[in-house]
Amino acid sequence: MCTLDRVKKLGHRKMSAPRHGSLGVRPRKRAVSLVPRIRSWPRIDQVKPLGFPAYKVSMAHAVVVDNMPNSPTFGKEVFRPLTILEAPPVVVCAVRFYRKDSTGAENSVGEVWSTNLPKEVFRVLRPIKGKYKASVEELKKTARRISIIVATQPVKTGLGKKRPEIIEIPLGGQFEEQLKFLDYFGKELQIGDVFSPPEIVDGIAVSKGKGYEGPVARFGIKIIQKKKAKKTKRGPGADSPATPGAVMSSAPRAGQMGFHNRVDYNKTLLKIETEPAGFVPKSGFKHYGVPKSALAFVQGSVPGPTKRLVILRKAVRSYTRPPKEAPSFEFISVR
Repeated sequence: MCTLDRVKKLGHRKMSAPRHGSLGVRPRKRAVSLVPRIRSWPRIDQVKPLGFPAYKVSMAHAVVVDNMPNSPTFGKEVFRPLTILEAPPVVVCAVRFYRKDSTGAENSVGEVWSTNLPKEVFRVLRPIKGKYKASVEELKKTARRISIIVATQPVKTGLGKKRPEIIEIPLGGQFEEQLKFLDYFGKELQIGDVFSPPEIVDGIAVSKGKGYEGPVARFGIKIIQKKKAKKTKRGPGADSPATPGAVMSSAPRAGQMGFHNRVDYNKTLLKIETEPAGFVPKSGFKHYGVPKSALAFVQGSVPGPTKRLVILRKAVRSYTRPPKEAPSFEFISVR
């Protein structure tokens, strides 16, 4: 039977369709840790940390004056959805040194820890003993790059918890200039030292968990019509081909949905507010509380529910340029 005859016989049925669900995010299993895993970092000339941790507070909306020159709404008031993040200062706990081997792969040479650490850090780490301490002068001889190990300070937020997260963040710039961060041992680092709004950033977090879901919710497959369904409606028409006689890994199946490590690219960091009192409701934010540290306003949404740790990273593949100046806020609605 030719293709034209098949079309006439089958009516409006499509001959082909794209597969449902992306195969680029497999396996769809639960994240190992609430601290998101970051696989790649950008390269910049400035000697700055390439990311900063924050906690998701709430979503809001704002009315701003559009200041993008080529925008059709330039100079007019426009609606912008916002994500509010609380970014308390982090403590630089250690510096880790890296070098490249003969194959070009990076290996850790060693790390140097500060002796002036907050007491909350020892809720996660054991006290650093003398035999584990390395000499900076010895590590500098063979190292070619360094990164800092920071500890968050949730005690300075409205979360109500004390246990910090330990995160490794690389530095930009050349190795000789990166050594200046040895002066930050045991000191605090503010979000304003890393980002300067408006700036394009990536939001990385573990998404909200949905539990065990079927293939319709998990992959978006079509529900089989009642007159055609024999055994099931909310399942695939065929799991896999007859040969080979096994279910393929790419077939849409029921399983875990949500609580995955996800990246939201190219978000605009519009504003950093060091005095959050004017942006906080009297009763605090719903399901969060009253923020005590700096607030970061990101245009759009980022993964994760309220209170989830979000790492803001300098954009790794930005194709847009931020405006030269941050737009003026006419109104911000918080709840």
